[in-house]
This record gives sequence, structure tokens and C-alpha cells, in this order.
Amino acid sequence: MSFHAVHTLTGSLLHIEASADLAGWGRPPLLLLVQDRPAPSAPHGTRRMRAVHLPLNDTRMGRYRAGLADLLPDLAAALDINQPVARPTLAACVNVGLIADLLAEPTPGLRLLAWAVCYEDVLVESGDLHEIRRVDAVDADRRGYQIARLRGEPHPVVLIDDQLDHADTPATRSALARLVQITSRPGRSTPTIS
Repeated sequence: MSFHAVHTLTGSLLHIEASADLAGWGRPPLLLLVQDRPAPSAPHGTRRMRAVHLPLNDTRMGRYRAGLADLLPDLAAALDINQPVARPTLAACVNVGLIADLLAEPTPGLRLLAWAVCYEDVLVESGDLHEIRRVDAVDADRRGYQIARLRGEPHPVVLIDDQLDHADTPATRSALARLVQITSRPGRSTPTIS
């Protein structure tokens, strides 16, 4: 991805975190599919980014013991063309049909930029518990993004990392990387949701 695309994606993720901060704490997690496409009315080569918000059913997320860390790999498996897509637990948490439709959209030049998730977590630091909101993302070049804001802090902290395999990497990162891998394959056909 170009420097401009990384900068635009980072700005979009910051906007998502700021919107979540305005909405307050205690919100369900949010899954995001980020795509871009050529902008027909703009100069040649200009692309428009869109981040599609895919709400997760927080009351059903309890079906996954580890929450997002279990849901995201299940979603990746459901979207893989070699796996069955009829997963009632997953379907209770997220609209898999909508995701498949977004991935199969026939718009010329449409491409996947990233998968992201916005969620609240608990940070244990020096024996103290702190509420924290995170936006974790992985882009098409497997670059990791993390935006984190402790409750009560005026500004989030932004980390962009080209290395995905650190010991302190959030559990969501590898699953987001798998989603990127599954959904950005050239010539990929999207499974039909039954």
C-alpha cells in the first residue's frame, strides 16, 4: 500500500475510535471491512476508501469462550472457499451473508484494504486494572495497526507495525491477518451463504 493509503487508513481508524469515544463506554465490539475503489469523478488514479461497519451481537458473543479471539478465526474459516459456511454460532453474532455480498461486489477496481475490530478491553499494568478501547487492524500488506485509549485519557496512542509476530501482539491480530489472507486472494470466489 502507498504511504497515502496507509495515512488515509490510519485517519479512518482514528475517526472510528473517536466516534466510539463519543458514544461512551459499554458498547459492543465492531467489526470493520475496509475497501477502496476508483473514484470515477476524480482525477485518474484517485481512489475512495470505505469502512463498512459490521455490528457484532454482543449478547451472542458469549457463545465464543474467548470472544473476538475465537469469533474472528471462525469468520475466516466461514469465508474460506474450502470450508462450510453454515455456522449457526457465527451467524448469531455477525451477518455473514452481508460480508459475503460486500466481498463479492462486482464494482470494477474494488479492492480489500484491511480488516479491523474496535472493542473494549482490560489492561493489567503494575497490578492495576484499566479499561481500554482498542482498534486493531491488519492491512493488505499485513501491516498491523493498533489504536488504544485508556478510559479518561484525552487522546489515543497509535502504533503501526510491519511485524505481526511480536509476543505482545493482541490476540485479534493473527485472526485479522487470516481474514485479510482469505478475502484478498486474486480471482477468489466468495462462498454462497445458505
